[in-house]
Amino acid sequence: MRRRFGVASCLGCLVLLLSANASAQTKPLVAATRDDLAAGQRIFDAQCAWCHGASGTGGAGPGLQRVTLRHAANDASLVDIVRNGIPGTEMPSFTTTLTDRMAWQTAAYVRSFGRVAPRPMPGDPQRGATVYQSNGCAACHVVRGDGGVLGPDLTAVGALRGSAHLRESLIDPAAVHPPGYLVVRVVTSAGAEIRGIRLNEDVFWIHLRDQTGTLHVLQKADLSQMEREPKGTLMPSYATRLSATELDDLVAYLASLRGKP
Repeated sequence: MRRRFGVASCLGCLVLLLSANASAQTKPLVAATRDDLAAGQRIFDAQCAWCHGASGTGGAGPGLQRVTLRHAANDASLVDIVRNGIPGTEMPSFTTTLTDRMAWQTAAYVRSFGRVAPRPMPGDPQRGATVYQSNGCAACHVVRGDGGVLGPDLTAVGALRGSAHLRESLIDPAAVHPPGYLVVRVVTSAGAEIRGIRLNEDVFWIHLRDQTGTLHVLQKADLSQMEREPKGTLMPSYATRLSATELDDLVAYLASLRGKP
């Protein structure tokens, strides 16, 4: 009899735990207590701030200090994103590290960012658009369908990256190397040197696009050297090419690009 009572007690505890977990998921995020927000902050600082910045200011991931988040129209979608990530993006899944309650607490903490006014950003986006055009950025980058294809599409870059990350990408582009833009340097058997972005590669061929936008289709058997540069970049640094004001303006312009017409 004692054994049965012990099993029943364990089952009862499990039911209560699952019920509490489910209740946490269904509660609106605004119902989070101070303890919930504190727990969510600890999780965010340990798992999320690497990309989204402390207090959601943004970094390699988007800033979160806004009322409406791009992929989270409601509380349920925000909790789901925290738990399961966003397929096809750099936002990973945390299903193996976060319980449903932990995901809810983290989402509640993220939602609290939208109740605090973000710090105003220095710089003028309209002046920044002029800096962008006058420095030839459109030769390599697309914005709303116009521009070159050597670098990443910037149409929605402000929704994807924080302002600090955007600034660093202008000052030290090699430090914030975008995925999918591996630089490769080759020397052909005839002695010609080509350095460009790898577009495609298999066992026998490699396709590169060089700084001028020229496409090179190369057979590996015809190469005497091939060097991959994981931290290499074709983008120049603007640390000394722009004044402090121009840099502020350009960052403000890039931050304003959110994929909207």
